[in-house]
Amino acid sequence: MIDLKLDIPADIFDAEFPLAAFSQRMREVAILELVRSKRMHEHEALELLGLERRELLDKMRAYGIVPTENAFEQIKGELEKAIKTRARK
Repeated sequence: MIDLKLDIPADIFDAEFPLAAFSQRMREVAILELVRSKRMHEHEALELLGLERRELLDKMRAYGIVPTENAFEQIKGELEKAIKTRARK
């Protein structure tokens, strides 16, 4: 595991904006960015974040990441469209 250090003034954090919650959020963002950049698989993110599949999919969509299963459906749709277009010619 890698431990990242951020240089942020401590007085930013308080009871309304706790450091622990911020740290957890940054960890989640980092893991989702690794999924987006194809450096981590979705199943690895599930394990690291301790989420159910549906929760991860919701977070991925919120970050603009297309889940693998949706990417396959999109590609399949594009292929079907291309095949139909070619068949008309």
